[in-house]
Amino acid sequence: MTDPIAIKGKRRQRKREQTASHLAATAFRLFERHGYSMVSMELIADEADVAKATLYNYFPVKEALLAHCFREDIAAGMLERAATLAAFKTFESRMNYLLRESAVWHSARKAYLPHYLRYLTSQARYGEETPCEGNANSGSRQILTLMFETGQQSGEVDTRQTAAQIAWHFEYLLFGAISAWLNDPSVDLTQRFLATFDLAMHGIANTPRTKPRTSSVTGAKNDD
Repeated sequence: MTDPIAIKGKRRQRKREQTASHLAATAFRLFERHGYSMVSMELIADEADVAKATLYNYFPVKEALLAHCFREDIAAGMLERAATLAAFKTFESRMNYLLRESAVWHSARKAYLPHYLRYLTSQARYGEETPCEGNANSGSRQILTLMFETGQQSGEVDTRQTAAQIAWHFEYLLFGAISAWLNDPSVDLTQRFLATFDLAMHGIANTPRTKPRTSSVTGAKNDD
């Protein structure tokens, strides 16, 4: 028997998601028309035809609207590229393709990236096992986690850390690459992303790994 309470709850959630998407899309149109810094929350509420209190209930700060819009854009982009991505035979080739596409996406939104990165890092829930809805973990990190999980399953990625842990580390390496590019655009973002991935995959050492030695203090094995 269908649970009317569950149906009502799903309908309410769907309505909330539709309203959030409407608000974010409206905000982004205004950002594109007037410039990000010139658009106020009051203007967004007026353009979206909602009360200001309603807008703040969904998005407490302007950056949250931008992040929501980008999160939906990233999800749609992944759906569009799913077949192409699946055609690559190795984890490394799939990641190289994804990072090239990601560099193009980020480059097209360069003016928004300082605001976007500040918001994502400010919303990270350090020390909390369950991430909050709408933070950085609900977008690109989920995609990276799936990519690394696939790589682990095929034996191409080390399994000493979980895919989620690797994705967390790698996402912040990408944030660093974006920040470096914003500071010095003479090296394009594609090159920076691919160099970051090469670093993650192959490391920085230029000599073979030596036999681990045992620490005299902790008893743990360390590499020289």
